[in-house]
Amino acid sequence: MRYTVVIIPSPTRTRVLVTHGGDELLRAILPPPSSMRHEQATMVFLEGLSLWLDAKLHVVLSVDEQAAGSCLALTDELGIGMRSVFFDVEVHDRRARRRRGQRIRGIGDFADLRQLYLRWLVPDGN
Repeated sequence: MRYTVVIIPSPTRTRVLVTHGGDELLRAILPPPSSMRHEQATMVFLEGLSLWLDAKLHVVLSVDEQAAGSCLALTDELGIGMRSVFFDVEVHDRRARRRRGQRIRGIGDFADLRQLYLRWLVPDGN
């Protein structure tokens, strides 16, 4: 099981959720990125959390595609997520909607299997 950190910045706040498998370890509402005075604050936060948990973190940054290139210093100018010894960043387009897949009818209820599949996916944080 890996540690996942979902970060959702907005103009009014930054929400953070840390999970390990199916367990929530930490929820936080922090000030918005616009109020941060130190560019490295997010990196230091994630590095410290990684050291505390003694594990590399999987970070999901949920932002609009246009904001991905400059958000919290966790992406490059093209919007590609950073990689370090402490964490890997995956950028998730907040506006992207997942299409519900076509389901086969008439051969029973597979709801329990779908739930297992959904738990396997990275939480989208919305």
